[in-house]
Amino acid sequence: MTDAARDLDRFYAAIQRLGELPGQGRPLRELPGKKAFPERGVYFFFEPGEIRSGNPEAPRVVRVGTHAVSKRSKSTLRQRLKAHLGTRAGGGNHRGSIFRLHAGAALLRCEGSSVPTWANGSSAPVELRIDPGARVREAAWEQRVSAYIGAMPVLWVGVMDEPGPGSGRALIEQNAIALLSNHRAPVDPPSEGWLGHHSERDAICSSGLWNLDYVDEDYDPGFIAVLQKCIDATCNPD
Repeated sequence: MTDAARDLDRFYAAIQRLGELPGQGRPLRELPGKKAFPERGVYFFFEPGEIRSGNPEAPRVVRVGTHAVSKRSKSTLRQRLKAHLGTRAGGGNHRGSIFRLHAGAALLRCEGSSVPTWANGSSAPVELRIDPGARVREAAWEQRVSAYIGAMPVLWVGVMDEPGPGSGRALIEQNAIALLSNHRAPVDPPSEGWLGHHSERDAICSSGLWNLDYVDEDYDPGFIAVLQKCIDATCNPD
């Protein structure tokens, strides 16, 4: 067994404990109320049909993320997850969630569909303001993306430090992505039917993750001990 394989086993054994907590490990569309969440943390998405290599009982993480990694940021963990999920009515804003943007783009390529305004601009382009048909097409695809991402189970761990690029949340996010990535030496490759294969972004296709940053970097195994301590605190808040 390689060092990466052993570290992956340690990582998954650690986050498995989070699934024992109320509200955790359920599809994102069943996101619990505010009281279930720490203010700050790191999240781990899974995807139906994606399993670890050689273990059909073990789901594979497909995205790692956090929030408030710039100084003075006030965003919360739950707010970030809600941005990925979309609205109560099933809509959403892919310009406010890179996860939605890339999942939606991959769905378009997979299904041979076309929404010309998708991923066009960091804010709504002029086409959406002047063309009601364009608004309808984009809104319908936002609904499609909400349904897809909403079906993904999610775990989260509280990491209660101050916002900033040197935060423990940034440390865990960056190293977890680097460890989980299949970019260099695949350990848990995605299934043949994984939607990410239809992405235009090589970082997604090669890593097996809905992430762009850190997929081609080395990881520090020491981050797992930091993660385990944060999981201990999340599971035993008193």
